[in-house]
Amino acid sequence: MKTLITLLFLILIVFSSCEKVIDADNLLDAEEKVYILSYLSPTDTLLTVSVSKALPAIGTALSLDDTENYTTFIIEDAIVNIADAEGNSVQLLYSSENSMYSTSAENLKITEGSQYFLEVITQGNTYTSSCKIPKKVASILENFAVGQDDYGVYTDVDISFEDIVGTANFYIVGAKYEEIFEEETYKGSLYFETGGFLTDAIGDGVILNDKTSTYTGFLEEGTSVKLTLQVANVEELIYQNLRASYLNSQNDGNPFVEYSIAPDNIAGENGVGVFGGYQLTEKIIEIQY
Repeated sequence: MKTLITLLFLILIVFSSCEKVIDADNLLDAEEKVYILSYLSPTDTLLTVSVSKALPAIGTALSLDDTENYTTFIIEDAIVNIADAEGNSVQLLYSSENSMYSTSAENLKITEGSQYFLEVITQGNTYTSSCKIPKKVASILENFAVGQDDYGVYTDVDISFEDIVGTANFYIVGAKYEEIFEEETYKGSLYFETGGFLTDAIGDGVILNDKTSTYTGFLEEGTSVKLTLQVANVEELIYQNLRASYLNSQNDGNPFVEYSIAPDNIAGENGVGVFGGYQLTEKIIEIQY
């Protein structure tokens, strides 16, 4: 789901006992922290962990496009390991290409229902965490309607899927498109009415849905648009963390809104961040105009 997490991949009030919530009274404490971020899924081809320095902040985040400042926060000399419950482990090595620690997913099998353990050693401290891989949504259904107005062609998309029975589930919905015309490809992401955040709080095994639209302007005959619909079943921690970030982004600059505090599950002195599991279901639709 790294794509999805970036889009959203783009993230309730109740946190599980293993999660640590930052006390709002300490937000003005400018002590430097170690920020660790990693999402695991059976569909990943690479296992990746980001390790960086961070200062507590709310509001507008440091842009990844601000390369000069961003790279000064990266920690390049950490020891990073991921292990499973059977004792199999793999060390992730730092890559300057993506500023992350990584290894091939073939080096440690990631499977549904299994638990995994993270250990990061840096700056004289050890940071640990664990996660569990949830079940995968079986399939995605969709309804879409193509129309045209004074501004161009639009496509309304309604995604639906069946909630996984027997567990409390937390979903993140996303979509991306590729428009191809005269051998040129244009890519983008779609944004959903709910922000892409859904749960099964309304009932176990119910049908959940979300809606989005894509506006492509006036299209020439023969234009092809590929929609990739995505539903990720994520651990509650990922859901809560990304949803808090999404709400803060939506409300940035609004003096009448109290910012949400994103939960984390990194244990260790001045350690923050997320180590979580997810499953991603995708469906590709080709639309010919």
